[in-house]
Amino acid sequence: MSSKITLVYVYDPLCGWCYGFHPVMDKLADRFREQLNIRVVPGGLAIDESAQTISEGYSYIRDSLKVVESKTGAVFGEPFVQLVEEGSYLYDSMPGCKAQNAVNQIAPEHSLPFAGAVQKALFQSGKSLNQFETFLSILNDFPINPAEFEAVYTSNEIETITREQFAWVHKNNASAFPALLLEIGDETGLMSKGYRPYDTLESHLHHLIRNIEKMNP
Repeated sequence: MSSKITLVYVYDPLCGWCYGFHPVMDKLADRFREQLNIRVVPGGLAIDESAQTISEGYSYIRDSLKVVESKTGAVFGEPFVQLVEEGSYLYDSMPGCKAQNAVNQIAPEHSLPFAGAVQKALFQSGKSLNQFETFLSILNDFPINPAEFEAVYTSNEIETITREQFAWVHKNNASAFPALLLEIGDETGLMSKGYRPYDTLESHLHHLIRNIEKMNP
């Protein structure tokens, strides 16, 4: 192929299904690393008036944890389970989405690992994504300058970019997370919404790429 296809991964830092899906995404990125570019887009699960405490707006999470674990094999850490039980944690996607976009801008090659690290911080360790220090601690594992990250994270520009992406996600019908879209040339198309197992997605991508290669030898 003259140029790689881009697989767009739409997730939200507060999405438990995305946490369960991340290992699938890692495997896909490894399997198709020669044929696909990966772009990570944070989607905006809980923003503005939807940003509420768990007890106010997201109490259903308590019942969904076991479902996610049984379907995906992911395990939620006891600190997060306690966070859910206590209920006062503010579910606000904006801090995590801005952090993701800051890394996308500074070091896009680390976008996918950073997404996984952010979700582990919340869903395994119960750390607050509403505190900037959480992101600084995550950055200890990445070759990213904390001062540069903070400058981008706190800029007006990154909030504007993040809100524009929320609108893009909505326009492309990708607001059920996780979602995968394909960008081929100037065309963008939705490939899947919601959790899907690796084998299903691997097979789909394999056949799709093979067909595109036949049309563009």
